[in-house]
Amino acid sequence: MKGVLVLLLCVSCLLALTQGYYHGGSGFEPLGKLIRARLSKRSVNSVTDEGASTEYSPVYLAPQVGLKEADKISTLPGQPSVNFDQYAGYVTVDPVAGRALFYYFTESESSSTKPLVLWLNGGPGCSSIGAGAMTELGPFRVNPDGKTLWYNKYAWNNVANIVFLESPAGVGFSYSNRTSDYVTGDKQTAADSYTFLVNWLERFPEYKTRDFFITGESYAGHYVPQLADLILQNNKSQIKLSLT
Repeated sequence: MKGVLVLLLCVSCLLALTQGYYHGGSGFEPLGKLIRARLSKRSVNSVTDEGASTEYSPVYLAPQVGLKEADKISTLPGQPSVNFDQYAGYVTVDPVAGRALFYYFTESESSSTKPLVLWLNGGPGCSSIGAGAMTELGPFRVNPDGKTLWYNKYAWNNVANIVFLESPAGVGFSYSNRTSDYVTGDKQTAADSYTFLVNWLERFPEYKTRDFFITGESYAGHYVPQLADLILQNNKSQIKLSLT
């Protein structure tokens, strides 16, 4: 429920700050299959973190009982009526540091037959909710009155169930209680995103066997392949994720 309140506050602020936003849209292009390429183990990171282990093992796994229900959103401020479910909340990725990542999840109307997509904005430092969800591929846009939302008929949740992840810690509502965590590198970002996924799938177990895609824009061109590589490595010996 705490995550829902935070997301409601986020949308309320966005409504107030976007008075000049006008109704519009762009053509829809169906989602294609992502390139299943693996990065070299000698990939360069934007921040020095070469000492970090490529594999994040053992992965922190916390009990998720009851958290899905607590994360469910009844309605966003000023939103039109829709026939799909929404969720938002935190997933702890490091209990010692007090580090947690925030997500917003929009299911498809026929969620049981659609794949799962993880969306990552780049930057680094760009919010996947403020940018990706609310101005690009999410189901809602802000009306000119700055108080209500209109439905985006080109939203990606027409064809998939979309998880918008705020990553790394320090982006959007994702945080850490350890200030040194705000200076990080791509390997740690991938490790935290992987830990997020493993725990999130315990919270939403119906998606464990679903076809899974990772995509994004801008600096996500680094995030996506490094996370995909980590998933493929850990699939050899740990929890299996259905990366398509």
